[in-house]
Amino acid sequence: MQRITHFVLLMALLGASAAQKPPVCDSAVTSFHADPTNCSQYYTCYQGVAILQSCPDQKYFDSTRSLCDIPEMVTCTIGPCTGNTGLMSVAILNVCTSYTLCVGETPFNRTCADGTLFDVAFGDCVLAGDSTCVENPCLSVDPATAVPTTFYPVLNSCKQYIICDKLNPVVRTCAGSTVFSRTVSKCVASTDYVCPPGTAV
Repeated sequence: MQRITHFVLLMALLGASAAQKPPVCDSAVTSFHADPTNCSQYYTCYQGVAILQSCPDQKYFDSTRSLCDIPEMVTCTIGPCTGNTGLMSVAILNVCTSYTLCVGETPFNRTCADGTLFDVAFGDCVLAGDSTCVENPCLSVDPATAVPTTFYPVLNSCKQYIICDKLNPVVRTCAGSTVFSRTVSKCVASTDYVCPPGTAV
């Protein structure tokens, strides 16, 4: 019995050591670090906190230049489909309107149809109002210059919008019968804006 207990503890320790940990950040310096498990992701160290972020447009993070670039210009051999042997749908960090379809280890970028968002639980695009996917637009904003008067839509809602408090999204709801217009980025009368299909009102 004691041997079994020791074996279980050893396996737990090995598993813990194998788990990916974010970098330790210097609170006085803003820095960028590659995610060793995904070429398209990286960590931004800001005020001592490591925030996992994703490169846009399926680009790869180049740690030598601290920027995202097309895969052909970056040396990286790890991706969202690494080790996959079948068919698998993988969420893209902080993106709800598209996902990565893995056929074996080959990734294909897929875009959800209008009015739908990718949902991890379903592994597919579903009606926007039924999706639990949330995009944080604040992660794509430079935290040092973020302006709290810029409003972003909540993708599965026509009533809610997001204000950035540095890197943190603060969700607000339009008053009364008004809705959030993605055209003018503010709350307007429901008669002045047609909500995107699938969004909750």
